[in-house]
Amino acid sequence: MKISVIQDIVEGAWVQSSNPQRPITNLLVDSRQLHSPAQTLFFAIKGLRQDGHQFIEELYHQGVRAFIVTGDVALSNLREADIIRVKDSIKALQDIARYYRSQFDIPVIGITGSNGKTIVKEWLYHLLQVKWQVIATPKSYNSQIGVPLSVWQLTRSCNLALFEAGISMPGEMERLQAMIRPTLGIFTNLGTAHAEGFVDEEQKADEKAQLFRDCRIVVCCLDHPLVNKTLQKAGIATWTWSLHDDAADVRIEKRLSGDGFSHFSVSGFGNSFEVSIPFYDDASIENACHCIALILMMENDLTPFLQAFKTLPPIEMRLEIRTGINHCLIMNDAYSADLESLAVALSFSRQQGIYARKTCILSDIHQQALTPDELYQRVATLLDEHAFDRVLAIGDEIKHLSRFLNRETEFHFFPSVDAFQSHFADLNFENELILIKGARSYGLEVIANRLELRQHHTVLEINLAALARNLKVFETFLNPGVKIMAMVKAAAYGSGSVEIARFLSSRNIDYLAVAYADEGVELRRNGIKLPIMVLNSDASQLPLLLNYDLEPEVFSLDQLKTMYEGIETMGGELDIHLKVETGMYRLGFDEEDLFEAIKLIETSAGLRVKSVFSHLAVSESRDEDPFTRKQISWYLDICEMIGTRLGQMPIRHIVNSNGIVRHPDAQFDMVRLGIGMYGIGMPAGMDLERVHTLKTFVAQVKEVPPGATIGYGRREKVLQKTRIATLGIGYADGLIRKAGNRRYAVVIEGKLAPIVGNICMDMTMVDITDIPGVSVKTPAIIFGEDPTIEQLAMAGETMAR
Repeated sequence: MKISVIQDIVEGAWVQSSNPQRPITNLLVDSRQLHSPAQTLFFAIKGLRQDGHQFIEELYHQGVRAFIVTGDVALSNLREADIIRVKDSIKALQDIARYYRSQFDIPVIGITGSNGKTIVKEWLYHLLQVKWQVIATPKSYNSQIGVPLSVWQLTRSCNLALFEAGISMPGEMERLQAMIRPTLGIFTNLGTAHAEGFVDEEQKADEKAQLFRDCRIVVCCLDHPLVNKTLQKAGIATWTWSLHDDAADVRIEKRLSGDGFSHFSVSGFGNSFEVSIPFYDDASIENACHCIALILMMENDLTPFLQAFKTLPPIEMRLEIRTGINHCLIMNDAYSADLESLAVALSFSRQQGIYARKTCILSDIHQQALTPDELYQRVATLLDEHAFDRVLAIGDEIKHLSRFLNRETEFHFFPSVDAFQSHFADLNFENELILIKGARSYGLEVIANRLELRQHHTVLEINLAALARNLKVFETFLNPGVKIMAMVKAAAYGSGSVEIARFLSSRNIDYLAVAYADEGVELRRNGIKLPIMVLNSDASQLPLLLNYDLEPEVFSLDQLKTMYEGIETMGGELDIHLKVETGMYRLGFDEEDLFEAIKLIETSAGLRVKSVFSHLAVSESRDEDPFTRKQISWYLDICEMIGTRLGQMPIRHIVNSNGIVRHPDAQFDMVRLGIGMYGIGMPAGMDLERVHTLKTFVAQVKEVPPGATIGYGRREKVLQKTRIATLGIGYADGLIRKAGNRRYAVVIEGKLAPIVGNICMDMTMVDITDIPGVSVKTPAIIFGEDPTIEQLAMAGETMAR
């Protein structure tokens, strides 16, 4: 859109016009998120804590040439800028979005409600891509500023849009509706969050329903009476679903099983379907039912979407999981306090393994339309239902909670965070799950920080939602019926074996593989029930293998004989996986030993061959495909012999991550998915995401004069005045020394900062001369989306996989 057109839309006055034909492709309200500056229009918004006008000159120097302002600006340093003055920058942003939305005649789904908006939106985005070109609200951009930025994403290539809308006071939804203009809607539910902005729940329901005033039809749950009453009162047509009421348009019956899935029998439009999702908590079930009802209403057939339901991804929540002091697990949700989000957090706590004690640190709960007694009686019921042994209450009204808790629940009351801090040492946190839940105004983050185990300021972040999407990508390459074995050896490639295994257990994964028996024992002790193959073990570990139901790889005749003798002595049954040699020459039975091996297995009452497998040496290389095909042929001949001798064919698997994609004919019964699921070492164009982001922080900033040198060995000679930052990471943390001396650059404030001098044991210096605003505690990205871990590996002259 040309800047001159925008000036007409917002009815603004030119402060300065340099290029009226300037094309605008990006709308910016946060100077930290700048990209493509030449096509960016910056809105200077005055907030409670920041005034966007103070960033105009800095953005101009970074290449931005278009600005919308409300105040005076100094033009002397902005000679090439186009500047428009308006009365209200936010209204101008919304006016542009309203005009831009009017240029598109496509189905638009508007989503509102008290809880679940973002998850429903993200899941619909995942599901509807089966048949539509979908654009959706990024993250939870559902506010007066977020919605116009979302609408601006519309393109001519999309034929369906998903936008969510959130409000906290009367009058807000009318403005959001004018920008979104939904043709279809979902009203998720009504809860007590943000109740303080409304007279009562009826007023809040009426306000939210304004989003749907021009909708053809709105999906809602018949089990929420106020939602249905509100929509009917407004004359809005509804398409209802229910888990209990046969009068609903869509009747859904749920059943849980031990496979990590919830299963639904769905009836509507005279048709019946069986739907499965990889979640079993109540909130996820409700969110999925909204999606089921909407798609059935739109398509009259769920069949094309059934597989997509099975692969619904987990959505990042504000709730954070951290390792705590004294073997504790910290669930930090110190950002909101209402009954609904408390229930979600408590439900999530059930999936975190077994701990000696469960403690909830809870602040006053405001924003509620209940009396204190009604409110805290419900809170106590939730805590009791989820078996919390101890409650540490902070605030004023929350002292009422003690009257309603189970008598066996330990209760401590503190009027403030400071009072809690003064008694911290007396509370004896050890080997327990700790849920921290409270309104942001209470500042419970200081408690979370104190409880978190902080051995280092360098953190490897694992994005489980990205991992889930990567798994979905690999599933599209699988032949029907092929199983997946996920490799979680070496702490799941440094990602945390327990956490990753627990996550994979909720996905379409059939097997796990670890390097050593003690890794498998750790998974079993943390409640992992999937079959586990152990790659390296011997007869001395038979008690562990048997007691923890672990299945060893057996790769030699000597190893098999000791396993045979051990199982004959101890008794019991042991599933084993035969590794055969096909040309990699690492581990595996030589072909001449296999006849004796099978003969020995046939005489054993306790050994059972679960699978036969081998390893491709160069599955990623097109030039080596003839060798790979030779390996596969050799492997098939061996499998045929073993299957014939045993009277049945064990599970066959030979392909790894690259083999899944490049050699689909060799997928056989099962594939092994390793580092590829993290988006590493795979062919370009697979649409995989980076799962790992390694971050550290600036420890000190220094000005270095010309003529000085930096670091051990004086390798960096300073030629001109240079500004450097010292980062709290070094070669002891795995940052390879060869990446120093400007061979690699980290990212700080969105810009590259080359490493200067030699990398030290626990410190690294980087050049930030051209990066303004860097100070102590500023984050630095070592690798992630950009730069990637492969780039670091190239700089360090190591393998990227």
